[in-house]
Amino acid sequence: MVNIVLISHGGFCEGLLDSLKMIAGGDYGVRAVPLIPGESPETYREKLSLVLKEVSAGDIANSGIIILSDIAGGTPFQSAAYLSKDFKIGLISGMNMPILLTLALERNEKTTLEELIEKVNVSSTVGVKATIVKKGEKKQRAKLSINKN
Repeated sequence: MVNIVLISHGGFCEGLLDSLKMIAGGDYGVRAVPLIPGESPETYREKLSLVLKEVSAGDIANSGIIILSDIAGGTPFQSAAYLSKDFKIGLISGMNMPILLTLALERNEKTTLEELIEKVNVSSTVGVKATIVKKGEKKQRAKLSINKN
């Protein structure tokens, strides 16, 4: 199965993982690797490499790893790009909850890395929507949680 790893400056990736657990009822095997303030790029790269080795150890089919990063060009993103020489990686920047939910809930044993990357490239998956809610508006809103509990 394709593994998912979240990377970010600071605890953003851990917060996103905590939110996934709250919304979807589990962590779906997703791992988070934050860059701690003051941590050197080399130390972070080693830490990320260890996590990638752990998650790919059980991947007999070499399905790959999707890495969601906070921003392109930063130390976490560059570290993941560097490690792509050793691992089969799909690297996505601009991570958000809708993307994580889509990937975590739609992957299964047969889903390929390429199929999951394509799901993220569909504009309806990104989950960004701008709406003006006027003061006093009493419009009915849809339920936000997918967790039935």
